[in-house]
Amino acid sequence: MATHKFDHLTLVVSDAERALEGLMHSLQSGSEDMKQGALHARDLSGALAVLGMDTPAGLVDDVARQLTLGQPSVLDVAKGLSAVIAQAIKDIQLGFIPEPDQELQTWGPWASRLQVLVARDTAPLSSFQAVMPKEAAASPLQFVPPSDPGFKALRSKGLNLIQSARMVNHQDDERTVRQMDAILSELQDWSLRVGQLPLSQLFPLSASSMADVWLDAALLDSLDSLRDLGAKANSMQAQARSLTVFMDWQGVSLSNEEYVQLGALMASVKGHAKRVPEGCRLVFPCSLTRMRMTPFIQNGQRYVVAASQFVQFEPQSVVDTHTLGGILTLRSGFESQELHVERVMPAENMNMFEVPHGIECPDNVLGVALDGMGEIYYCI
Repeated sequence: MATHKFDHLTLVVSDAERALEGLMHSLQSGSEDMKQGALHARDLSGALAVLGMDTPAGLVDDVARQLTLGQPSVLDVAKGLSAVIAQAIKDIQLGFIPEPDQELQTWGPWASRLQVLVARDTAPLSSFQAVMPKEAAASPLQFVPPSDPGFKALRSKGLNLIQSARMVNHQDDERTVRQMDAILSELQDWSLRVGQLPLSQLFPLSASSMADVWLDAALLDSLDSLRDLGAKANSMQAQARSLTVFMDWQGVSLSNEEYVQLGALMASVKGHAKRVPEGCRLVFPCSLTRMRMTPFIQNGQRYVVAASQFVQFEPQSVVDTHTLGGILTLRSGFESQELHVERVMPAENMNMFEVPHGIECPDNVLGVALDGMGEIYYCI
């Protein structure tokens, strides 16, 4: 078993190191090689996620978005972050697993710097106002007003993303296909912001600690009971990365009954909760329509589970570089579950749908998901 673990670790670490090397090489070329750097960054993010390094994986995913958008201001931050990630990968190889407070100390400042860059780089477009048809502007039944923050965010990002897609569309090679897919995926992610509401509506006293965390209105309503539970925490903070919310409650004291209530609530929104020395960590998606998913193969069938419920993957055997059989550990609420699977693939953002009427599927299937290639996965 130890040999299999080492083999798998070596394999995935090799993928991460190769992607990191490619990213660092692209960064040395400055703004001229940002599109290629974005591809390396997405590969690195996927490898880090498989290694269980969710926080740096989310940060690198943010870097990839900025590189895809052609924002040169992210280059210096990406160079510094790459050096820290290189050391973190070495620590993983040595078996060092940082505590939550150490992770926050290491990655928190980088998350803050990236948030500042995103806000600054989109500022020149913030003065644009949506041009609405007169009939729609005058209608009392207008669903999304131009003042909606998500509408403005989509307009700001959409302008750049669609322009990038048009430029890439004039090229014709495999790399171009990957670039186009990344751009369109990014546009889908930003489309979620339309009509979403800030998580701070539930916790107005902690609004400054959860800036730019947005949820679907229906999802926010379903989390309303978090108000009373969260009020028992001394402090809280939340960040959103890759369509997933990571929320920490410090100094919280709940009864066993309240922990059961919290676990059931997280399970109902495809999330999980974990007790930590400082309090409690909650992980849940920003939307139940499009979310970060972890794909896997079981008995030859494609499945996905919300990345917000992924805990770890422990390989049992490695037949070749494409077959990583082992045990996939998931957590729904506070309850953990182990699945024997044939393969786990890197996480990606997918659209969710109900199972079409008349389609037979396993009893534990809750819906279906589509990846960027249009492949269908059962969602559990």
